[in-house]
Amino acid sequence: MKYFFSDWYYLSIRNIKQIWRPLLALIPSLFIPVFFFAVNAVSLSAFSKVPGFPNVSYKDFIAPVAIFTAIFFSAGNAGIELVQDISSGYFKKLIIMPINRLTIVLGKLAEVAVQSILQGLIVLVLLFAVGVHFATGFLGVLAMFAMLILFAMAWSCIGMIAALRTQNARLVQSMFTLVFPFLYLTTSQSPKNLLPATFATIATYNPVTYIIEGTRALVLNGWGADAIWQGFLVAGVLFVAMVTFTLYSFNKTMK
Repeated sequence: MKYFFSDWYYLSIRNIKQIWRPLLALIPSLFIPVFFFAVNAVSLSAFSKVPGFPNVSYKDFIAPVAIFTAIFFSAGNAGIELVQDISSGYFKKLIIMPINRLTIVLGKLAEVAVQSILQGLIVLVLLFAVGVHFATGFLGVLAMFAMLILFAMAWSCIGMIAALRTQNARLVQSMFTLVFPFLYLTTSQSPKNLLPATFATIATYNPVTYIIEGTRALVLNGWGADAIWQGFLVAGVLFVAMVTFTLYSFNKTMK
C-alpha cells in the first residue's frame, strides 16, 4: 500500500505538469464555454418569459452549463496524452515496471481533476462578475465542483480506453466531437417540460442531463432538490464503471 500511494503521487505530478505544455492549448477549452454563455445569455434571454420556464433569468439558468462545459472539456486530454506516451515508448517502459495499473489510471485522473478545478474556477469568477449567485452558498460551490470533477474523470476514461484499444491519435482526437451531442441532447438550454417529446425522452436517458440538473439545482434551488443526489449518483456510478473498463482495457492491451 505504501508503494501504491507513492507511485500514484509521482505519476500524478508528472501528468499535472503536462497541463501547461503548451499553455496556449488551454485557451479553447476556456473560450468556448465563456463564448456560448455570453451569446446565449443575451440572444435567448427572452426565452425565460415563456410560460413554463422557471422563475429565473436565462443567464442564471445556463450559468451551471458554462462551468460544466469548461470542466467537461478538461477531460479530453487524458486519452490524447496516453496515445503520445504509447507512441514515444514511455508507456511501454511504464508497464514493465512493478507499478500497480490502477495508479497509472489514477495519475491521469489526477491531472483531469486539477485542470478541471483551474478551468472551473476561472469561469466561476466570470459568472460571479456578471451577477450569478448560488442558492446553496459556498458549500454548494464545493459540491458542484465535486460532482463535475467526478464526472469529468469518468468521461476522460473514454479517451483512455480508445487510446489503449486503437493507439491511434487521430481517432482519439476525433472523439472530442462526442461532447456536443451528449451536451446538447439534454436540458442544458431548456427545461425538460419545454422540450419536444422526442428530445425530452433522449434527455431522460442521457446521463449528462442528471449532472447538469444536479449542478443547476445547487445554483438555483437549494439543498432540498432531488436532482443533487441524483447527479452525484450518476457521476459516481459512471466513475466506477469507466475506471473498471479502463483497467480491463489495460489488461487486454498487455496480452
